[in-house]
Amino acid sequence: MNRRSLLLAALCCSLGCADSGTRQKVRQEPSAPAPPATDWQVSPRSGSGPLTPEGSEVELRERYGPTAVDSARIELGEGETTPGTVLYPGDSLRRAEIVWQDTVSRRRPARVIFRGSQSKWQVSRGISLGTTLKDLEHLNGRPFVLAGFGWDYAGVITDWKGGALDSTLAGIKLYLDPGSAQHESATYSQVLGDRDYSSDLPAMQRLNPKVAQIFVDFE
Repeated sequence: MNRRSLLLAALCCSLGCADSGTRQKVRQEPSAPAPPATDWQVSPRSGSGPLTPEGSEVELRERYGPTAVDSARIELGEGETTPGTVLYPGDSLRRAEIVWQDTVSRRRPARVIFRGSQSKWQVSRGISLGTTLKDLEHLNGRPFVLAGFGWDYAGVITDWKGGALDSTLAGIKLYLDPGSAQHESATYSQVLGDRDYSSDLPAMQRLNPKVAQIFVDFE
């Protein structure tokens, strides 16, 4: 073998060894767990997914990694809070707030809460944050009843009137809000207060409020 062949062989060996070392380093680096594609469905009756009746904060940390799970106090309304867990605290699209039945060990969800204008999480029939009153009427197959706006339980749906969502959303409460831009309108003033209104009222139809909070109760 001539000198040139020897130099090429040495170079190839050097590159091969360096590449092998690089691959070894990559294999040794720990990787963060990736959320399964089916994770964005939640139901109090479900035995699958990340939020199950027997779930725990420890399991969530194992599933998503420690940076995606935070122990925190969860707002319940009327100024009350309780110890709980927030999943994806810095990501509004994936955020979920969890209240536990066992608040010491943070096990067995009592309630999961979603708040905001949009979310990856869905309950039955694709309903999520941002679903409109008219969309809900269509899915329900008839008008429903919701509380007036401007108080602690504003916009909560109180009666599906025997529609398709009556049993489908058992254990799930939806809170609707038309958005702050409508809060000073004359139409908004027609559907205020601690009383029930039908979704097919002209004022409700004009406002067409959207789901702004979802409570999923496991108890």
